Amino acid sequence: MEYFIKTFENTVRRCWDKPALDEYRTSSETYGQVAADIEAIHIYFEAAGLKPGDKIAINARSSANWIKTFMAAVSGGYVAVELFNGYTARDAQALVDHSDSRLLFTEKSMYKDMDFAAMPKLLGVIDLKSGELLDSRGNFATIYAQRDQLFVQKYPMGMVPADVHYMDRPMDDLCAIMYTSGSTGFPKGVMLTVRNFSANVDMIPTHCPYHEGDNYVSVLPYAHIFGLTFDAIAPLCLGMHLVVLFVPPVPSNLRPALREFRPKVFFAVPLILRKMIDETIGEFMNTKSGKAKLENYEQNPDFCAALRTIFMEGMGGAIEEFVTGGAAIPDKIEQLLAVKLKTPFATGYGMTECAPLISVGKPDTYKLKSVGEYTREHIEVRIDSVDSQNVAGELLVKGDVVFTGYYKNEEATKAAFTEDGWFHTGDLGTIDKDGTIFLVGRCKSMLLSSNGQNIYPEEIEVVLNNMPFVAESLIVSRNEKLVALVVPDQNELGEAGTDAASLTQIMDANIAALNKIVPAYSAVSSYEIHYEPFAKTPKGSININCNFLYQYNTLFPKGGQKRFRPSFIFITHWK
Repeated sequence: MEYFIKTFENTVRRCWDKPALDEYRTSSETYGQVAADIEAIHIYFEAAGLKPGDKIAINARSSANWIKTFMAAVSGGYVAVELFNGYTARDAQALVDHSDSRLLFTEKSMYKDMDFAAMPKLLGVIDLKSGELLDSRGNFATIYAQRDQLFVQKYPMGMVPADVHYMDRPMDDLCAIMYTSGSTGFPKGVMLTVRNFSANVDMIPTHCPYHEGDNYVSVLPYAHIFGLTFDAIAPLCLGMHLVVLFVPPVPSNLRPALREFRPKVFFAVPLILRKMIDETIGEFMNTKSGKAKLENYEQNPDFCAALRTIFMEGMGGAIEEFVTGGAAIPDKIEQLLAVKLKTPFATGYGMTECAPLISVGKPDTYKLKSVGEYTREHIEVRIDSVDSQNVAGELLVKGDVVFTGYYKNEEATKAAFTEDGWFHTGDLGTIDKDGTIFLVGRCKSMLLSSNGQNIYPEEIEVVLNNMPFVAESLIVSRNEKLVALVVPDQNELGEAGTDAASLTQIMDANIAALNKIVPAYSAVSSYEIHYEPFAKTPKGSININCNFLYQYNTLFPKGGQKRFRPSFIFITHWK
């Protein structure tokens, strides 16, 4: 396994004049130009007195400058600290200080509500888009102002490929701290090593069609591990042409980008994929005739083939594999893409603590409701169960991808591992004879029925969320009975002209239909309709630790344990 920065170094030299990094319709750079930008950052970091191991925080939207700053940090021996730009100014400020960061790259609009004095370790704060120095200490302002001059002094004739030499770092050297989104409390800083990223970069082209010279359209946030590794680090290390969309990934922006660059692999959250389905084939599949043909898809192969052609062309026309993550994909979309239209849809699973890859499937051997086969190259997995193929147990992980612990949090680090070194994923599932993983829920979300049956709320929610007029739902326990909290789909309500009485009838029918599908011990006794969406974490997951849900005192299964939502970060269809 090669050190991933060495892989990047070799790629830069080999692909010097080839396209490397675009910000869609804004800027375009070759690998040589990217290398010069990275070297310029190295020069002023060193001039400012920064030492290997110093922390460099990035709190901004994904952009070309974001990934160049990250690559400059890790290739220079520093530790990149990734903060999600959805954090409040107060939380971001606290995490910058907690991480001991020496520099902060952010956006002016985000920084205006932060207090520089509350981050005393910082030498400076830089606007990532414009390069403007927003605040500084000591002589950093002077050095920063001279950064162009310092580069010219070192390279009066400009850089050439032979000038590219990045620091050799030990495989177990800390190179990134990624703060989790905080759905289960104050965000924890996941410490990721050179080995963790190197293992992922080594595995990705084996399982996904990443090829040197191919275009890659990036829409995922780099402050999430899924986006950082799959949408940024791997494409650049492997010599691809990375195009950062930067603008919102709505169909009006995304579709022309896909048409122009024709990527072979595409990663997105389910919401983006759903909107692209609606944009490309919605008018055909949502008619009465279209719905009937899709329902009886085996008898209508020509219709399905036509939809597939239109959809694939709408996605650029060259896609060899779709990968979706960040949330569970609805069953009806999974069925549409994998079964009815037979698109190249795969599954996978991962976590921030594994940088992120644990398992990934293949389109031609797709197993419904799975999260793919575990990647044997750099990982071991086991199910803590008496029968790992049939009885769900916690998924435990070992290997080169697994992180070293949580920054300045020994208690959480100790709790994350077994005594013999296996990482507790917190996810419950089974694994079949082929190594395919099927997840059923989170350890902390499991409810225990009065007769001793294990109930996995996520399994009930997935069914309910696919029923008419349901946007999202939560299953909670009250007095040893299951209650569904349901947020109706406002768009569907408006289109159908549904009044309150009709909605009640629809939801009554939904619960009755649900209880015919789930086991008797998982039957829902009642429901409540909520017209406001559930509060979300910065990552977009439903936040159980919010005041809105606490008022019910129902999120505590027998024994008083809190019920948490799953946090599946990397899933090709993330369950």
